[in-house]
Amino acid sequence: MGSMAWRQYLLTVGLAVLAALLVRHFVLTAYKVPTGSMQPALKPGDFIFSLRTAYGVGLPGRTQRLFGKLPDRGDLVVFTYPHQPSVNYVKRVIALPGDTVEMKSNHLTINGRSFDYVPVDPRQGDNPNPALFDLVREVPPPELTTSQWTVILEKGSLDKNFGPLVVPPGEIFLLGDNRDTSDDSRYWGTVPVSQISGRAFLIWLSLDWQNKWGENRFPSLRWERLFMPLH
Repeated sequence: MGSMAWRQYLLTVGLAVLAALLVRHFVLTAYKVPTGSMQPALKPGDFIFSLRTAYGVGLPGRTQRLFGKLPDRGDLVVFTYPHQPSVNYVKRVIALPGDTVEMKSNHLTINGRSFDYVPVDPRQGDNPNPALFDLVREVPPPELTTSQWTVILEKGSLDKNFGPLVVPPGEIFLLGDNRDTSDDSRYWGTVPVSQISGRAFLIWLSLDWQNKWGENRFPSLRWERLFMPLH
């Protein structure tokens, strides 16, 4: 291979690496889900993609985004907690700036409007432990969002209350779908919108470490979750 061919080859490789770095920094980022706090939407061992441009374009050295906008209620967002900037979290956006959020008997109320809770058929759900938990569809009032999602509630947990709390300007209130095992805004408060790094939108790989093979050394693959879109 001549010197000109080598230069062209190195230039091609360099441009490919640069493009991959730009995409990772400004467009897409991959994360691994380590815990079950977002079940059933996300399971431990899920690998997800987050769209970094979902709420605007990040600028180096700036907290404000170009073309920035607020997330929608119900979005799954990747963010960093202000006191732990090196740790990424994934939670669901429940309330936006100015909203009054409250939980009565473990059921949500926003701005005085109560959510509906619809039991999920056990044969169609994904309940990690039906003896201890109920699987229900959490349905917000339509004026808040048309989205709805499935949550896991501990049986007999209707004595749990929270708030009311008014979400401060520029911040959001987040909860985990596995409601009674999630560390979220009920405990460490609201999160600045500037801490959101993107919206989780796709599971591209899912490994089940509870069901192993190969002399108990390798995880099984959850085929049904490959390239599954997130809502």
